[in-house]
Amino acid sequence: MSIHRVVLLALTALIVFCPCKGICDPLSAPPFYTAIMKIMAPLEYSGVPVMVKPQVGLTIDFSHWTWTLRNIHEYDSNGDIILEKGRYGLCAELATYLFEKIKPLLDDRYEVKFAMASEAGYFSTDQSNHIVLILVDKTNSQIYLIDPSFHKYARMKDLGEYHVLNIQDTLSFVKDKSHDVSFGVDQAIPLYIKNDFLLSFSVTSVDGKFDRDNFIFAISANRRNKFVGRDIVVIGRHNKKFEDFEDKTFLNLLLTQDEIKTLFDKIKIWIEKV
Repeated sequence: MSIHRVVLLALTALIVFCPCKGICDPLSAPPFYTAIMKIMAPLEYSGVPVMVKPQVGLTIDFSHWTWTLRNIHEYDSNGDIILEKGRYGLCAELATYLFEKIKPLLDDRYEVKFAMASEAGYFSTDQSNHIVLILVDKTNSQIYLIDPSFHKYARMKDLGEYHVLNIQDTLSFVKDKSHDVSFGVDQAIPLYIKNDFLLSFSVTSVDGKFDRDNFIFAISANRRNKFVGRDIVVIGRHNKKFEDFEDKTFLNLLLTQDEIKTLFDKIKIWIEKV
């Protein structure tokens, strides 16, 4: 039976037979809990150290309304993902790294897959692209969710803030060994979470226009469980006029002075090359 079928049947059983969402069952440690948590411990959800690397560039396709981060993914000689400084990455990179690290721990009793999921605090919509791991114990159909971004590992029924949207054998960028990642205009890439705020970076249109005279690089901040965010950095062009806005109060709350300078220097390089 495929993991997709196992997950579907088990989730259905939870709804029908266990409405108390895990409270009625005695809690037990997930498989290899100590070893997996030890691997996760140093990992840190952050896109800033990755984006500001010298080799990472940004290009814009105005005709197709897309933007691309170039050379953002790195791989070792075995084709495994390399985390910046061995610990920093976004959810997909962290999940891929953890996937490779825990495989040697597992025997045929267990199956592990990638899952796209919503998460109530920061990634709540059905269009969420937050990546986690799903571990299935095939002997009893018990399902576990592992989220290296938030250092969570528990039975899925004990993590009510998550909702699995789909399950994948592998992630496309890993399969293709792609070094780039592309986004639609107005689509944001998370930077990191600090002080209960999620920082995101996006390339946006201006008043329905998107060309070399009308585009914005924006950094926005969304407070946990509050899904209407605010732009704290806006740099770009509006009808050929250069625009530059900073919310210094929020910037100083969420970024160090070194992080601000490093990130701004990178964005200005990208702006000059558009």
